[in-house]
Amino acid sequence: MLLRTPGWSGYAREGLERIIDEGSGRGLPAVFDFDNTVVCGDIGEATMALLAAEGILTAGHIPASIAPPFLSRRGVMVHLGECPDITVYYEELLDLSWHRPDDSAPLSSGYLWAVEILQGLTALDVAGAAGRILERSGPGGGGAVQVTPGISSYPVPFFYPQMVELLAVLLDRGYDPWIVSASNVWSVRWLVLRGLNPRLRSLGCRRLMPPDRVVGVSTLLADRQGRLWRDHLLVRHDGGYAEMAEESLGAFTLTGLLQSPPSVYSGKVAVIADLIGCRPYLAAGDSPGDLPMMSHARHRLWIARLEKTGYQRRFSGAATGGEGGEWLVQPVLPGEAPGFIPDRGAVGRMYGGGLPETVAGSLEVLGDRIPR
Repeated sequence: MLLRTPGWSGYAREGLERIIDEGSGRGLPAVFDFDNTVVCGDIGEATMALLAAEGILTAGHIPASIAPPFLSRRGVMVHLGECPDITVYYEELLDLSWHRPDDSAPLSSGYLWAVEILQGLTALDVAGAAGRILERSGPGGGGAVQVTPGISSYPVPFFYPQMVELLAVLLDRGYDPWIVSASNVWSVRWLVLRGLNPRLRSLGCRRLMPPDRVVGVSTLLADRQGRLWRDHLLVRHDGGYAEMAEESLGAFTLTGLLQSPPSVYSGKVAVIADLIGCRPYLAAGDSPGDLPMMSHARHRLWIARLEKTGYQRRFSGAATGGEGGEWLVQPVLPGEAPGFIPDRGAVGRMYGGGLPETVAGSLEVLGDRIPR
């Protein structure tokens, strides 16, 4: 047995072990989303929340040109300056296309905005905030980053032990794993180098995740000589920047120009084409924004967040229309003890007599993909 950590669905474990055995030793690329896939939670959102809570990111910091007022689903105009904090505006922005239900990527603009607003900060400012969040993280969660009491807070992400184990197996079996995230690249890379790699080492993994295998949304970076840099080039050629040394990170300031293509929704496929150059052997994700990347891969692992019924409907449509390969499903649940769920029986035991409507709806959509 390759995957020994409890919590795996039997279907997902068996499928993954078969897929891993078939492709071992060939350097095949395996591509992973990060937030709510490798970790439970969203490090991009948590970083933004901490910077807001610390007074570093405020409405006054954000140019008016990237924070227009707009009409919300509630029928009121949303103005950044009238929101209790910037994360309230961000949450409304995630629902900006409520009036167009045919929008295939409704969250993408919000994800990009969460990076655009970092302009003027250094890479160290952003990575340092991620580091302070990582210090709070522990098995099963580490509380929340509270911005405005009673209004806005974000969970501290923690690593799914099952996904750490899966990455360790892939590395030891000669695969080429990549992280392709819609969060800012500095937060994700910090968690990979300072959080994931030590966990891989503790499992006896002989290889670790290289910094240039971590891709996220980035702005162009300005150095102290006024030159502009693209993150994916800088991480290959500047050792200090790649290893996230404080002096190196502090030398680069984020501009307001997003690096193209941004790794959101179908942009993840473009990033794979640019940086990897071939179809991934395996891809893993949890949200509709990962489906283009997953559809592009030969095999797929879907982290099914059972509280997100709409996500499961989108997944079901993609999996039904996909071309070949496997669509493996691993259910997860939030709550006081969030994490992997092996089967429907575990779901029932967690909730006792009555399932929340969203969870029941997800189980119905996913059907036989989740064992009983």
